[in-house]
Amino acid sequence: MAIRRAQVRVAALAVAIVLSAAGPTAAGKNSKSSVVARAAVVLDQSSGRALFTKNADKRMYPASTTKVLTAILAIESGRLDEVVTIQRTDLQVVPSIIGLLPGERIKLRDLVYGLMLRSGNDAARAIARHIAGSQVRFAARMNAKARELGCSGSHFVNAHGLPHRNHYTTALDLGRIMRYAMRNDEFRKITATRHYRSQSTRMRRNFYNKNKLLKLYEGTLGGKPGYTRAAQQTLVAAAQRSGREVVVVCLHSYGKALWSDAIQLFDIGFRRLDARSAASPTGAVVVRSRSGS
Repeated sequence: MAIRRAQVRVAALAVAIVLSAAGPTAAGKNSKSSVVARAAVVLDQSSGRALFTKNADKRMYPASTTKVLTAILAIESGRLDEVVTIQRTDLQVVPSIIGLLPGERIKLRDLVYGLMLRSGNDAARAIARHIAGSQVRFAARMNAKARELGCSGSHFVNAHGLPHRNHYTTALDLGRIMRYAMRNDEFRKITATRHYRSQSTRMRRNFYNKNKLLKLYEGTLGGKPGYTRAAQQTLVAAAQRSGREVVVVCLHSYGKALWSDAIQLFDIGFRRLDARSAASPTGAVVVRSRSGS
């Protein structure tokens, strides 16, 4: 009889593990309903497996999370030490500028820091023109890279993410882009930097990282927040705990809820990774990611 009771307890534990890891539809609806963002994902950085999804394939405006793709294209060009001469056409954008001046000469590396830390839209345009020769040709490179990464629900028309009806993505696609970017050591260094001092031929600038998660959430490795009226609050970010990394994406959140959304999603991701690790040694419990979880 004691053996029977022990078997029942083991079975109950296995079910509890499955429910806690499978997703909100199995473990209760509170996790999903309390995420304010209209679309969100959590991805395991190692495997790419979805640990949580909410409207993951819904096409939405990305705002400045677009700049992750812009940054990785600039980094992969191998031209970060080149000097860029700023042109007036680079400055035909508002808001979120780093104050570039016509004729100013500045390293591409500094523009990428201004792009990622301060969300410089003028930096984005200067990067695009310098790398590809024009904004249109750079957008073509963005779309080619997105397709290469398996992003089937995205289309980009600019390097900065300001609203355009043909500039859209999905939470899942942004997660794929961020996961790819985080494999690049230079990108990881830039996105994690809290303060960077830039020097050009015209002035010295101090860039302080706008990503509040670097202070709010222990283990944050970096990311990119964004905002426009059409997109509302958006974010891609990555964090590490106990040797594991997860990527979170929030689209169309509101105000301070963006940061509470991200913290909640990080916790969900790490909790579900822990649950899978606890279940895997016996081989008795296998948890698979489910659409809509």
